[in-house]
Amino acid sequence: MKTLRSADIVAGLFLAVLGLLTLWAASNIVTTMEHRLSPRALPYAIGILIFGCGLGMAVKAWKSHGAGPVIQWPDAIGIRIIGVTLVAIGLYNAFLNVLGLPIATFLYIAGSIWYLNRAKWMTALLTGLICGTLSHFVFIRMLGLSFPEGIFFQG
Repeated sequence: MKTLRSADIVAGLFLAVLGLLTLWAASNIVTTMEHRLSPRALPYAIGILIFGCGLGMAVKAWKSHGAGPVIQWPDAIGIRIIGVTLVAIGLYNAFLNVLGLPIATFLYIAGSIWYLNRAKWMTALLTGLICGTLSHFVFIRMLGLSFPEGIFFQG
């Protein structure tokens, strides 16, 4: 019988290992002195966060008493939601270089919010617009990271 406690331990350990792999991969990134911010900075930060969250999740579940609630497998609707979410992430990655970070982020965030939360379309569009705009200014303009700007921002 699978319980939430055992699932949290396994998922936490998986995330901790994923964080360590991210740190290892980030250490192999070749850097030059041209960048204001090293290309390793963001992967290092993400790796540390993933490792810390995963380890914290596993330790918290390990220390909890009792078996915890039994995990229910998703029904057909849950499997469809998981499938659509995975396809959306794949499409985001596939079109990131063509559309650029701002447009791809806008489309992904707006579509995901609308689909997963069943929010009003205006809320989804506004949130996607804010995230796409912020991703452009923070990651490309302010930090100078080498994300693709896309066909609309080249010039």
